[in-house]
Amino acid sequence: MAAGRGVRRGAAAEALALWRGRRAAAGGGADRRYATYLGAMLMLVCVAPAARALWLAGSDPEVVQALTGAAAPRIAGICAAAVWIGALLVGRVRGPALRPPTLASVLARSAHSRAAAFGGAVVRSGWSLVAVTAAAGACFGALLVRHAVPGTGLAGLDSMGAELLAALTGAAGGAGVGACAGAIAAIAWLAGQAAPRAAGPIAAGIAILVGVTEALPEIARVTPWGWIADAWAAAARLATAPDAGPGWTTPGAALAAFALALLPAAPALLARLETAVLEGQAARWESSAVHAFGMDFSSALAGYVPRPSALRRVRAVRDRAGGAAAAGLVRVFLVRDAVGAARAPARLVGGAIGVAVAGPLVALASVAPAPGAAIGVLGAGGAVLAFAALGPFTDGLRHAAAIAADLPLYGVDDAHLLLLHSAFPLSAVLVLMGAAALTFSVVAGVGPLAPVLGAAAIGVAALIARANAALKGPMPLRLLASIPTPAGDLSGAVRLLWAVDGVLLVALAGAIAPLALHAPAWGFVAVAPIGLLVAIGIGRWRGRRA
Repeated sequence: MAAGRGVRRGAAAEALALWRGRRAAAGGGADRRYATYLGAMLMLVCVAPAARALWLAGSDPEVVQALTGAAAPRIAGICAAAVWIGALLVGRVRGPALRPPTLASVLARSAHSRAAAFGGAVVRSGWSLVAVTAAAGACFGALLVRHAVPGTGLAGLDSMGAELLAALTGAAGGAGVGACAGAIAAIAWLAGQAAPRAAGPIAAGIAILVGVTEALPEIARVTPWGWIADAWAAAARLATAPDAGPGWTTPGAALAAFALALLPAAPALLARLETAVLEGQAARWESSAVHAFGMDFSSALAGYVPRPSALRRVRAVRDRAGGAAAAGLVRVFLVRDAVGAARAPARLVGGAIGVAVAGPLVALASVAPAPGAAIGVLGAGGAVLAFAALGPFTDGLRHAAAIAADLPLYGVDDAHLLLLHSAFPLSAVLVLMGAAALTFSVVAGVGPLAPVLGAAAIGVAALIARANAALKGPMPLRLLASIPTPAGDLSGAVRLLWAVDGVLLVALAGAIAPLALHAPAWGFVAVAPIGLLVAIGIGRWRGRRA
């Protein structure tokens, strides 16, 4: 029997090698080189500036004080649990066991074991996730420990050498904890793919357990997120009291033991993978990759929009109730968009949570005592989160933009239809972000005017950017022309900027808007990104029939 398994594993390896060889002969190498180039441009244009801004923001004294505060370890543990829950849910739609559609179908329907056919893909995806979480843990560890240099007593080292040594020590410990968290997330990711129907209840159970441990802190010490919190608290103590020592050996060892105990479950989870799940995820990912390769990110994400599953018997379009004609029409479209969004309840709840969380982020940036990099990162993060979370609320807006280039279908002109479909997302932005910002101001004991106004302004900017994205249409042919320069062809960077212009402008608006509250002279600069969004939207609206 062992010999039979070895033969099947060898046959699967030969099939995979043959597939890779045929793809390379058919020009797959050129596609990979172009994908590598696009990835390098993305790193240069987006990731590197964002990473530098995050590091500068993290080095701000107020941010360091917040990271070493009493509540920071609990928040770190909750964030780790949220990552594991997210990995479990993401596995239902895109798991680590992924092959090209044809290869996935052939291997899934063959006599080869799941481990031989899909084990390599799982290992690569798992190591990639572990590398990301280890890098994040190393950054947080270095950020916390590097502030412990004064008073460390490192003889024979100048301040720069002591700071570097402390940063390396913190990075090593943080990387270890992050790698363990990544390994747990990788197993949860595979579990979501192996048991997609059970992933939702399991995720809900973990979330409830996290809430229980928040109410009963003594239970948290025997949970993985509690060990994350203990490791963070140990690093924070080292940052505030250098003579306390690292102290994260015990929680780190417990987390590593838990991760190692989960690893043997991977083969059993692989064996549970269903053929229909493997084929469906492979087809959706291939379609999304093709759209993303062409810089059409909206279409790339459209394949993962869940199908309507609730309120199918509830009428979305209803007759106008009494009152003014204009108010009745607004009410009709408001109800229509609300019922349509509620038919995908999980997506709607996720979007509502994202919009609500964006409110306190923008509010915190609005009430910061002095401008700095931390304010910009908070404001930009809140703005981008609001832009991303508004997706479930703007389906009607995208529908209005899609039919705006044709004859009117509903007896309403194009501009009026677009405004009517804006009522639901605008209400969501003002209610959710405004209420969250107001709640933050009450809890923080600050005036409500600046937080609420800042959240409302950024929310409206995110909605305008969503409308711009709906009106964008296909990429202009002139952007496909090459732009030769001494540094190389910049056409890929230009196309990338065109694809993510809304996200960049919203992030810029969120980063600059709080400055207007600190210095009125910055008011013109703060509204410039929003004005640019409006101008771009007007230009796209006028050229929608071209």
